[in-house]
Amino acid sequence: MFRWLFLNQNAPVGENNWKLGVLRIILLSALLLDCGIAIVQSMSAESTQETGNRIFLAGLIVTKLLALLICSAAPRRAAMLMLAGIYGGAAAILSSVADMQLAMLAFPYIYAAPLLARLFFGQASVLSLMFANTFAFLLLLTGMMPAWFGVPLTLSGYGQLVMASLIFLFFNLLMPLVVSRVLLAFEESFEQLQQSNRALNVSYTQYQEVFENAGTALLLTDAFGQILQANHQANLLLGRHPDAEDDLALFSWLSAENNHRRKNDQLDDSLTLPLSAYRTRDGRMVAMDNISRTSSDHWIVALRDVSNLQKMQTALQLSLEREDYLNSHDALTNLPNREMLRQYLQTVLTKQDPNNINVTALVSFRVNSIRHANQQFGAHTGDVMLRRFADELSLVLPKNCFCARLRSIVLSFVVDQFRTPGDIIDYVDQLRQVLPKELEVNGEILVVQFSAGIAVIRAEDSNPDELIRRSEVALDGARRASDQSVTLFDEGNAQQLRRTIDIDVGIANGLKQNEFALYYQPKVAHDGSVGGVEALLRWRSAAMGRISPAEFIPIAERSGLIHQLSNFVIEQACTQIRCWLDEFGTSPVVAVNLAVNDIARLDLLELIEASCARHHVEPRFLEFEITETGLIANEKLSIHHLNGLKNRGFGIAIDDFGTGYSSLSKLSHFPAHTVKIDRSFVAQIGYNRKSEMIIKAIVSLADILSCSTVAEGVENESQEAFLKDVGCEFFQGYYYYRPLDVAAMNTLLRDAYVSKQVLLQTS
Repeated sequence: MFRWLFLNQNAPVGENNWKLGVLRIILLSALLLDCGIAIVQSMSAESTQETGNRIFLAGLIVTKLLALLICSAAPRRAAMLMLAGIYGGAAAILSSVADMQLAMLAFPYIYAAPLLARLFFGQASVLSLMFANTFAFLLLLTGMMPAWFGVPLTLSGYGQLVMASLIFLFFNLLMPLVVSRVLLAFEESFEQLQQSNRALNVSYTQYQEVFENAGTALLLTDAFGQILQANHQANLLLGRHPDAEDDLALFSWLSAENNHRRKNDQLDDSLTLPLSAYRTRDGRMVAMDNISRTSSDHWIVALRDVSNLQKMQTALQLSLEREDYLNSHDALTNLPNREMLRQYLQTVLTKQDPNNINVTALVSFRVNSIRHANQQFGAHTGDVMLRRFADELSLVLPKNCFCARLRSIVLSFVVDQFRTPGDIIDYVDQLRQVLPKELEVNGEILVVQFSAGIAVIRAEDSNPDELIRRSEVALDGARRASDQSVTLFDEGNAQQLRRTIDIDVGIANGLKQNEFALYYQPKVAHDGSVGGVEALLRWRSAAMGRISPAEFIPIAERSGLIHQLSNFVIEQACTQIRCWLDEFGTSPVVAVNLAVNDIARLDLLELIEASCARHHVEPRFLEFEITETGLIANEKLSIHHLNGLKNRGFGIAIDDFGTGYSSLSKLSHFPAHTVKIDRSFVAQIGYNRKSEMIIKAIVSLADILSCSTVAEGVENESQEAFLKDVGCEFFQGYYYYRPLDVAAMNTLLRDAYVSKQVLLQTS
């Protein structure tokens, strides 16, 4: 029974369960009361007046039984039947008890109806029943109690028993059971609530631990960015006090960097933020890694400190900018390089206006004196000189003038807004006057000499490389001019440049194809005998024909191919000496010319010694000629190499003596065996008294220096007579022999050596 009434501890917990139990208790108690009344009435004397009363009680009993039967399936209907039974029971009491004082005890039964109704229905039903009970209370006060069914209602002497039973059932059974069931439900609900609270506390603690120790800065905000909660890392990152209440908006702690705040700072489903940094109040950079929406329309925002990443990105950006700068600028002068000049010229050519009457041109300056500075003081001095010159040029050019380093010692700039090419030439001449004539570098005063070439942009120009080529052609023409003038491009320059390029390329191919050969021009003594020979390089190109040494040697010196030619000459000279030694048992001394670049070669001594060793040639059969200019260009290294050659037994000759700028004091330090008088003085014999005096001075100076003398370019008998008269020892020129190929030289030597042997045998 208790289990049926849901009073046991194992009954299911729930609102419907405890209400169902209360409903059953009330219905059962009311049923017992009705049954009791019915029993009392049945014990009364039979009376037709009580028949209606019995039928009414039977109806009440049936109603309560019906309510008990349907309470599980339809509790609200059962509750309605219960309320009807309460009022019916009260009516039964009032109709069954003759004593009005006892019958009035039915009213508390009625007054309990609103309270019981509240357990099963809403507040409206309570108010309705309270209002209905008010009328019953008024009837009670006025004493106007109605007679039920039109008959007096009495229970004889059982009225007191009925009321006692009513009080007992209501207060000792119904109310205790109802209250007990309600309290039990409350206790179970409270226990369940406590368990839920404990579980919630555990869950909250876990949430707090996860929230605080998530390894990242987390914020909980509402839809408008108001900070509802922040973990310790987030507070540290934002510089925010955990208990801050004066300013709770997230975006009040951040300022946008490369981002814009959304309208009204409101977060919504479409909110997406790239990995761009926001700056905090203390200057740190913060990125919003993730934004997630919760079920309660709040937002979880994950922040990350990207200050170091931002620094790395900034450093990387600067590095990329620096790399881009280095790729487009010259490291020495900090000027744009050739590629950037091309891009600029391409832009200029693209934007040409055919209606523009102004002239635009590319001007190139070649600092010619830098090579001399490199040779005399080292490459570092030349670099400093070029950088200083670039700085000076940038100062005198207009601020918007584009200036670049075209190549090694060539600087180029673009000028415009001139009416004619002549105006540009005048402007360049003005620059030449303004630019310094000397520069002090490392305590040395260096003379500044430069050539200028101008290429005017034509209307049909579209290729920047062609414009640059024209400026270089003009520059090459200006460089060859003795007065270092300003040269405007013309087609003659272009043809000369093309030939220069052909020769430059042809030298390397000519060496591979054996197009080069040595010719030998004898040096003649007073008695007409061969006192030695000078090896002269000749080139017959398959594509260009015979090319003069005066043309291809300077080109080889500028391009760096002179070393390959010198290697060839030394190797061929040693080979030929070996052939003469094998055929005649002896060989004339062979003089080999060393270029200015050759005397400064670090491997010069090793190269010569290796070639001599390879062909078993003694040093006494080789002589090396070097010009005065070559000696002065790199004096220390020249003296070192020449002393090394002299100590090894090689002969040393100073070529073109008298045409250079060397002083007597410097010449006294050069380890020379022979001085060669330049052909320009020999050609003036009989015409120029000063030249004859210079020749006499050179012969006297050579005698003082213990050097033999050789006169170059002897063309006639009068020149020979004068030279013999002043004491010159050897002669060389067309008056005696032209340069001879190997076959002709072999014939000459064969005749000379055979004649000498015959003369010795005769004597």
